[in-house]
Amino acid sequence: MLIKTDRPIMLHRKKITQKIANFWDQISEGWQMIWGPHIHHGYYDDSQFITPIKAQEKLIEKLANIVAIKSHDKILDVGCGMGGSSCYLAKKHQAIMTGITLSQKQVALATQQAQAEGLHNITFKIEDALSLKSLEDNSFDIVWSLESCEQFFDKGLFFNQAYRVLKPGGKLMLATWCSSCDEYEGKFAQEYQKLCLAFDLPYMPTIEYYRKLFTTQNFLLDFSEDWSKFVKKSWDIGVSLLNAYSFLQLIKMGGWRGFRFAKQVKLMQMAFHQNRVKYGIFVACKPR
Repeated sequence: MLIKTDRPIMLHRKKITQKIANFWDQISEGWQMIWGPHIHHGYYDDSQFITPIKAQEKLIEKLANIVAIKSHDKILDVGCGMGGSSCYLAKKHQAIMTGITLSQKQVALATQQAQAEGLHNITFKIEDALSLKSLEDNSFDIVWSLESCEQFFDKGLFFNQAYRVLKPGGKLMLATWCSSCDEYEGKFAQEYQKLCLAFDLPYMPTIEYYRKLFTTQNFLLDFSEDWSKFVKKSWDIGVSLLNAYSFLQLIKMGGWRGFRFAKQVKLMQMAFHQNRVKYGIFVACKPR
C-alpha cells in the first residue's frame, strides 16, 4: 500500500465535516476539564519548569510576536476551540476577535469564557472554514489558524477563503501538524493512515507542501519554521494527564468516542518522537 500525504484518505467532505463537528460537541467539555482553556501544544525551549497552560500561552505569544499583532487588529480565529486563543489575544493585545468553529458546544463554552473574563471585543459563531460564507471580503487584518488546518478537507480551499477575507497587507498565521514525508508505503503507510483516522485528519501533508501552497494561492510567505522540538513534550504531558483518569471518568466526560481519543493520544506522542509528524509554523501576507 502506497499513500501520498497530500491526498485525502477520507473522500466525503460533508461526512467528515459533520463527524468533526460531532466529535468536538462530544468531547470539548471533558477535554477542557483535563487540559484547561487551551487545546493546542505548548512551547518548551529550556529546562526550566513551566506549567502546561503557561507553555501554551508562551506558544500563543511567540506566534503573536511573529505576526506583529497591533491593538484593535481584527483577527479571525479559525477553529477557535473553546476560545482560549481568542480570549488571550483579546485581553493581552486588545485585538477584536471573531472565533469560528463547527461545534455548537465549543461556541457555548467559548462565549461563556469570554463573558467570565468580561471581554466585549470578541464573538464566536458556527462557520465552515472552507466557505466563510458569512464573512465579507477584505475584512480582517489577520487570519489565525492554530492547529485547525489539519482537520480541513481541502487545505487549498481554506487558503483561498483566507485570502479573500484578509485585507490587502493582511496576514495568515498557520500552525499545523505536518507529515515528515511526501508518501509512505508498507508499515509506515499503515501507521500514517491509522493516525489520520484516529484524529479525523482527512490528510496531513508536509511542511514543504504548505510552503508551495502559499505561493500557488498568491500569498507572500514571510516566515516558515519547524517547531517540532519545542512542542513535542506536550504529548508526554497530555498522556500523563490522561493516565490520571479512570475508564469510567473518561467515558463520563466524553463518551466512548472521548475514551477512544484519550487512548489514541499515544499514537501522536509516538509519531512525534519518531519524527513522523512535524509541527509547521507559517506566516504569509496578502499583497497590498
